[in-house]
Amino acid sequence: MRQKVYCCIFVPILLTLIGCSPAEKISSTPVITCSILTLESRSGMNPGEAESVTDMFTAALQNTGRFTVVERNILNALLQEKEFQSAQSGEDAAESARIISVKKMFSGSIGMLGKNYVLSIKMIDVSTSQIEYARTWTYEDELETIGENFLPNIVEEFINNIDKPSEK
Repeated sequence: MRQKVYCCIFVPILLTLIGCSPAEKISSTPVITCSILTLESRSGMNPGEAESVTDMFTAALQNTGRFTVVERNILNALLQEKEFQSAQSGEDAAESARIISVKKMFSGSIGMLGKNYVLSIKMIDVSTSQIEYARTWTYEDELETIGENFLPNIVEEFINNIDKPSEK
């Protein structure tokens, strides 16, 4: 019994002293609630392929631990219900976004240019509707490997953009 008491008291103190406080790590890397619109299919891509790449991008974002992704279908259903309620009560669209608490939205397109895939993605701040970061990438490998070989790097670029100090 005494060992359990010591563990409950001294282990958290020891972890705090050596800099391993879980609370400290959580506060330094905030989780961002986001939603992802299905990538538009451009030249050489069918809508099903664009949706598959969107799903892989969604997984890459979610797997970082930095994003909580709100499922598109659920987001649409919530917005439709909120729209119905707003018509009843006079609430505006900004209130709907706050209730859903989505902070960032990703949109973009994927297509073929010559033999390469061209992927354009924008990160939009929901509260201001401003594009915070936008970039176009070219992928030269097989589409089947884009989720493991390419999208994690793109997600890392978005995270680095979020984490960089604002230049004011």
